[in-house]
Amino acid sequence: MPLFQTIIHPTDFDEPSKEAFRVARSLAQALGAQVVVFHAVPPPAILTQDGRVVLDPKTAEPIDLWPEYRQLQADTPKVPVQYAVVVGDKAEAKHMLEEKIRELGEGVLIVMGSHGRTGISRLFWGSKAEEVVRDSICPVLVVKAPSRVAPSLTSGAETTAGATPAGEPERG
Repeated sequence: MPLFQTIIHPTDFDEPSKEAFRVARSLAQALGAQVVVFHAVPPPAILTQDGRVVLDPKTAEPIDLWPEYRQLQADTPKVPVQYAVVVGDKAEAKHMLEEKIRELGEGVLIVMGSHGRTGISRLFWGSKAEEVVRDSICPVLVVKAPSRVAPSLTSGAETTAGATPAGEPERG
């Protein structure tokens, strides 16, 4: 039996979350596990029978939160993915995530994204990932989204291509 049977992925739909969803699906495929994607919407939202969400009861227009995730899921069609939405404020969301983990039982791994903020930005915005790591009842894998600008892999090779080892004369 694999170490992890379920990978739970809390999301807020930002780029680090999407990268974490990719990693969660890859791990699930390698381990033969299922993925449960978890999202909390703030009150006064209402959940419909079919899993859509009415964000503002005054408009009563249900929306599907998952089309982009379903599109991303197409990369790993054999990985079972469930989508779970709960209604609760930020403080309740953490408790609801813990409840979901307990409901899933043993062998749960959380895979979540992080912006990787440091300094004043981290002080101002905080770190949800750090909070989850600190307080989680199961293992947590934190995934940082790839940087927007990839470092050049050829710049170092181009710089040293004409260089000679120290102490050796250049040949002409």
